[in-house]
Amino acid sequence: RHSSNSKQTFIMHTSIGSRSGHYYHHAPGSRSSLLRSSAVNVVAMTSSQFKGCDAPLPKQVKVLGMGSCGVDYLASVAAYPKPDDKLRTETLEAQGGGNCANALTAASRLGLSPVIVTKIGGDGLGDGIITELQEDGVDTSHIMRAAGHPSPFTYIIVDRSGGTRTCIHTPGAALVPEEMGGPADLDRLLEGAALVYFDGRLTEAALLLAARAREQGVPVLVEAERLRPGLEALLQLADYVVTSAHFPQDWTGERELADALVVTAQRLPSARFVITTLGTRGSIMLERPAKDTAAASSVPLATLMSQLQAQLQAAGPSAVVDCVSKNGLEIRSGAVATAPGGPFHLTCSSSRDAAAASQQAAEAAERAAALNADSGAGSRYAGSATSAPTTTSAPLVVHVTMASIASLPAGAVVDTTGAGDAFIGSVLYGLAVGLPRPDMLKLAAVVAACKCTALGARPGLPTRGQLSADLLHGKQQQQQHGVAQGAQVGASASA
Repeated sequence: RHSSNSKQTFIMHTSIGSRSGHYYHHAPGSRSSLLRSSAVNVVAMTSSQFKGCDAPLPKQVKVLGMGSCGVDYLASVAAYPKPDDKLRTETLEAQGGGNCANALTAASRLGLSPVIVTKIGGDGLGDGIITELQEDGVDTSHIMRAAGHPSPFTYIIVDRSGGTRTCIHTPGAALVPEEMGGPADLDRLLEGAALVYFDGRLTEAALLLAARAREQGVPVLVEAERLRPGLEALLQLADYVVTSAHFPQDWTGERELADALVVTAQRLPSARFVITTLGTRGSIMLERPAKDTAAASSVPLATLMSQLQAQLQAAGPSAVVDCVSKNGLEIRSGAVATAPGGPFHLTCSSSRDAAAASQQAAEAAERAAALNADSGAGSRYAGSATSAPTTTSAPLVVHVTMASIASLPAGAVVDTTGAGDAFIGSVLYGLAVGLPRPDMLKLAAVVAACKCTALGARPGLPTRGQLSADLLHGKQQQQQHGVAQGAQVGASASA
């Protein structure tokens, strides 16, 4: 029930099918999870020629993740309710959720050995959260429990006709830095990790682990989904950054997306790459060269984006099936293109107004604070550049790569909840096993698309057996039997 200005919207829950209504009232510690996965059974593959990857990774690859973990209550409705509406849910399901937990689940199904650091309640839901993660191969030994506190949860309204999902989150107990222990405790956490990932939450404690990872030489990936207190400090410690479609413009206040991408990458000089997911438009990666390289030319990013989008559209999806979902849907990977002749010195558009961008960023920070039940605290969410327009920045010299989305059959998208988490889980995999960058982006798009074929963040996530060996290992990597960072895309390199 949502009440605003004396208007009330009621959503009446109706269980549809056998997947709903069986997530509760299990005794703590029982074999049945409080949050049993609602993944449908694998049905006969629609492509008799498809062969998934039947080989595990040759050795265990540990990745560490720190961030949100909780419960998602997903209410699927025919259309998003208007104020004062009454409607019934078509499906109501409870599943494990949280950006970090979802991304690590995706990484585990791809073959990695993830370890999660987070804090949940000491309640029965918390028991179910842990059981579900363990059943998916995620190491939960570093999950902290808050006695007397509920576990975090999110109520998600899935609008079937509009293809949107609206999330209302209730956080749990805070994880304070003192609970992370001393340097020796952090070192034990990081031992053997190929990579450590932060989803942007629990930032005060996350800063300790990220700083220690940098000291120990463990690469750091930070997700920038939306403006959060302390996120800017965490981003400065990142070797790799993945952002949502709207984060760059919210953070920088830039009117044009291309300008926002340039300014975002300029503000993160330690980041080897910044990837931004663009929804149905795919993704874009700005990657600094492995060595100091003179820029071939100076060019506005908007110009390169237009050229690359035209190339992707002309290329179309793969002719072969790269993945088959659990309900038998064929998924084909999209195209990847890198601007030839790079790296480039990227510039903003001639119409850019730095002072106006600073004002817009401050307003976006105030909106973010209000949405986080923290009205009036916009300064805690704003980037440091909002107080004074940046007039001098180091030149941004990068390669520019864009990838299209994967191809799904018409009407196959059930729910986009967790698509970004699936993408990040795939990036974790790609970095940990050394996939060439174009192959990593291609895999991430396919895994995210497959996730969207089922309700919720995890049921649609594919396993290795649902993905082709070429997609998981990269064609070039299979040919060279090793990490290939200088992968060619057409006539261009993505160093």
